[in-house]
Amino acid sequence: MSEDDAETVRRIYDHLNRGDVDRVVSLCDEEIVVEMTERVFNPDVYRGHDGLRRFYEGVADAWESYHWTVEETRIAGDSVVAMLHCEGQSREGGPAVDWRVAWLWKFREGRPGFAHFYRARANALEAAGRRE
Repeated sequence: MSEDDAETVRRIYDHLNRGDVDRVVSLCDEEIVVEMTERVFNPDVYRGHDGLRRFYEGVADAWESYHWTVEETRIAGDSVVAMLHCEGQSREGGPAVDWRVAWLWKFREGRPGFAHFYRARANALEAAGRRE
């Protein structure tokens, strides 16, 4: 892994924040797998570029606003762990979301090929072979 890979991960969240899912798709491997099974609502696994689009559509449908702030990236072997601060307001009302999570990204031939969402940052680091 390199700092270039960490920058790619940061750009992905920038594009998501702008609602530009096509740019996200353009950065990722055609067979990307996005593991969101730790999500409280709608846990799922998204596959391929169509899966990325479906993931983003689900976010846009559920949230009036949602913002990913990359606070830190850590390179760990063949992975990049992105430490995120997420803030959102549901379309259904209720309390706003304000939490810190992590995503583990793995690259395939220079492009993101796997991403796993973790509610606990320590679990993402552990999965990457690191500790806090």
